[in-house]
Amino acid sequence: MNKEFIPNLITLSNGFFGFISIIMSVKEQFTYASVFIILAVLADRYDGIVARKMNIVSEIGKQLDSICDVISFGVAPALLIYSKVTHSTSFLLFNFIVIIICGAYVCCGAYRLARFNVMTLTNGYYTGVPITTCGFFLAILSFDFLKLPNFALLILTTIFAYLMISKIKIKKI
Repeated sequence: MNKEFIPNLITLSNGFFGFISIIMSVKEQFTYASVFIILAVLADRYDGIVARKMNIVSEIGKQLDSICDVISFGVAPALLIYSKVTHSTSFLLFNFIVIIICGAYVCCGAYRLARFNVMTLTNGYYTGVPITTCGFFLAILSFDFLKLPNFALLILTTIFAYLMISKIKIKKI
């Protein structure tokens, strides 16, 4: 195997974990869905580290990372919140509101990633909260032992969506 593929394999595992999280949300296995988002966070953390250690940085790796991030930290958490909040209700207007909030979260995350890909780091700061951070917190907040009310999950999803597209400066770690 070509060594250039190793960081991309880690990146693809991020996307795969996101996909499994989506399946778990559809099956109403919310704890597992959260766990797979957290596993995707770990893969996302280490793909860049491995690439830099191996001196393998590529444009395709950067683009692949963003695509996998949309799956794992955009779509997967949004579907987790949607499924968790609506699984016990069939009230049509409420479901529509949840769809709008979760859809906006995905769109804001995609916009944040696109902006990240075309902007350069300014004085060591990124603009907007990273989608990985937002997806991670939505996964943590979805654990049943926290017993967060559905209304609070929706408010937090809305706040995270805004934070991703905001002009807040986040220091690169």
